[in-house]
Amino acid sequence: MIAYKFLRADRTGPFSGFRWPGPGVWVQASRDLAACRRGIHACRTRDLPWWLGEELWEIELGGEVEIGQHKIVAPAGRLVSRIDGWTTPRAHEFAEACARRARDRAVEALIRVGQRQAAKQLATRETLEDSLSTARQLAADSSDIRVSLTIAGDGAFYALSGAAATSAYIAAHAALRLEGPADYAAERSWQSRWLVDRLGLRHGA
Repeated sequence: MIAYKFLRADRTGPFSGFRWPGPGVWVQASRDLAACRRGIHACRTRDLPWWLGEELWEIELGGEVEIGQHKIVAPAGRLVSRIDGWTTPRAHEFAEACARRARDRAVEALIRVGQRQAAKQLATRETLEDSLSTARQLAADSSDIRVSLTIAGDGAFYALSGAAATSAYIAAHAALRLEGPADYAAERSWQSRWLVDRLGLRHGA
């Protein structure tokens, strides 16, 4: 089975600390599988937004694969090839795309509570940095606006200076706070599609 795996820049697992051998070398789990503890962990394309890291690899899994909520686990695996399209600039592009979507939800939250002028100010800013500055000023000027921005997940703006995973997480939770679980799932699906399309990944993996 072909899947994907995020690793640190030296092919080290961010949670396990295991340094993977070069492509093509099989790695076997030492004992029975246990999600998050033992086994070869990887993800399908739908799971990618939960596991963003420095390097993205295509991985082949061997044996019977266990399917988890946001991960898959197998008794064996080997790296196939690194996804060259996942670079620092591409990660920043993804983070910005997520932050813009969170900004749009903040605008919607302001409209819903009758703060149309504030919503217009936020919506018309040309850059996300300007959006962040405006959101901070609006929050300082009005406690009602501050509450609305918080509900909409305005923290996504702060993710501009952080990791792509942070921006993706906050954008998804902005959808959850404003609309509910269905929109949270839809936001995560949008993030997955963005990554698949930009990186040219196998849709079926």
